[in-house]
Amino acid sequence: ALKRLAIGLVAFLLAGLVAVLLWSGWIVASTRQDEVAIQSGALTLRGTLLSPKFGKDAPGVVLVHGSGQTSRKSTMLYAWVFASQGYAALAYDKRGVGASQGDRNAWRDFSFEDLANDAAAGYHLLQARPGVDPKRVGFFGASQGGWVVSLAANRVDPPAFLILASASLSTVAEDRLYGRAAQMRHAGFGPSAVRQAVELMQLDHEVTRTGQGFASLKEAWAQARTEPWFQAAEIPAAPLPVGDPHRLWERTVLDFDPRPHLAKLDAPVLWIFGDPDLDRFSPVALSLSRVRAGAASGRLYNVLQINNVGHTLELEGDQDVRTLLTVRLPMIYRIFAWLESDVWTGKS
Repeated sequence: ALKRLAIGLVAFLLAGLVAVLLWSGWIVASTRQDEVAIQSGALTLRGTLLSPKFGKDAPGVVLVHGSGQTSRKSTMLYAWVFASQGYAALAYDKRGVGASQGDRNAWRDFSFEDLANDAAAGYHLLQARPGVDPKRVGFFGASQGGWVVSLAANRVDPPAFLILASASLSTVAEDRLYGRAAQMRHAGFGPSAVRQAVELMQLDHEVTRTGQGFASLKEAWAQARTEPWFQAAEIPAAPLPVGDPHRLWERTVLDFDPRPHLAKLDAPVLWIFGDPDLDRFSPVALSLSRVRAGAASGRLYNVLQINNVGHTLELEGDQDVRTLLTVRLPMIYRIFAWLESDVWTGKS
């Protein structure tokens, strides 16, 4: 009996593997892959456009990366998924990364304005592409990409949809304060240590905003260095001087808030969040409360919340197969079900 069970299990796995290979082969055979140049102001960005070989007037999506030194590779999985469903999907290298022109430190000392211009330029390229329906182009933004999309979507014809994954409906400062607290709790520290670590960051933020109070900050910083939580918070040994270029740059992004920009849009939005207790980078509970308030006021907001995953929407640990089967595939199904039911219904 055990032998028959083992044979049956192997046969099932082989059948599944064959099915996946056949499906993957069909996607590759039915998808066209083009290298494209995106002109964003004086810079030329490079990307990959995946689009269906057959049919015409395909919907389109611009894939906007999260923070960090990210290239098109970070969004290519989603590009293939969208292409498999008949979408033209554009993935591109962030300015200064990969094959794209730009300052090589732009990923770190970024400008939301510049990144939004890049995403909008990708949108315009996709709209003008033969075989793409210019009225059915939307954005997919992950993490920091949600902030970028909130700006970019107001620089183009009204987008058909927005899909925002692990994107905060909060300011950069709110995210950083939340991240500091989550980091401390994850390291095992209690409420008192969490409060002290957050208060130190709040003081630092005020110096960034105003250029005032640096002496008080230095004093608080020196006291914090004696606390057992200081190293766990990964805080530098000394605060940046008031005129430090990095602090001056931080002033330009610290209080960026996507809400007023998103409020100008009538596009339907699908918000995808992980577990509020597992996301250590963005305040999911705060964002959810603001999304629900927006929905109550009549905005076209829908929420897909995924349990047991953090900011990257992946299960913790080396569980790629489980993540694929229990997180990725159900999430992909829900995305396209939402597009069909809430976006394309009644539209040609």
